[in-house]
Amino acid sequence: MPAAVVIALIALIASLLSTVLTVFGAPVFQARREGTKLLATYREPLLAAAYELQARLHNILCNDFVEKYIRSDAAGKQDAAVQSTLYVFAQFFGWREIIRREVQFLRFARDEETRDVARLLRDITETFLLDDYGPQFMIWRVEQRGLGERMIVSDGDRPTCVGYAAFIDQRANLAEWLAPLERDLQDIGEEGRTRLVKLQHLLLELVTKLDEKQMRYPFALNQA
Repeated sequence: MPAAVVIALIALIASLLSTVLTVFGAPVFQARREGTKLLATYREPLLAAAYELQARLHNILCNDFVEKYIRSDAAGKQDAAVQSTLYVFAQFFGWREIIRREVQFLRFARDEETRDVARLLRDITETFLLDDYGPQFMIWRVEQRGLGERMIVSDGDRPTCVGYAAFIDQRANLAEWLAPLERDLQDIGEEGRTRLVKLQHLLLELVTKLDEKQMRYPFALNQA
């Protein structure tokens, strides 16, 4: 084959590769960068929300939180116990919804930590909606999103989750999603406990992944 033909073929192949990378490669590389950036942006609030929910689940499952504070008002903390428990559920769904809106970036992320976080968030979502654990604490995907959406407010150009005081003020607007949760908290059955155990383990894994060096929570975290 003449040298001129070989050179022309090489130039054509290089041109085609360049076109493919431009059309298909650049968006993927950009999405990977955005996935890492997204996790860096929301690491702290997601970590805090996951930690607070798993800690409350641990107290419910291992430390008789429901019996001491939700079913009884002997300590004068019944209302606060109910409100704060509902809040940590809602807060997690709020941050989960914020990140769900950017999930396409996590999907393309090459970084192992980012992929693991995306997987854990998916597994937590699925654990809430599965009917394997009976009806208690079953929250379907659209319900998780609906509650999460109601928890989101704008903080400048960045979405954030409402604080506890604002949550209390607008609780009436969240009754559709919170009432079943409150009902289940009052009388947790064996299947409900099984779901909460699975959720606590997944949330704890998420906390550990987001805080691998234990900078935020420098103490032992226990499974229920």
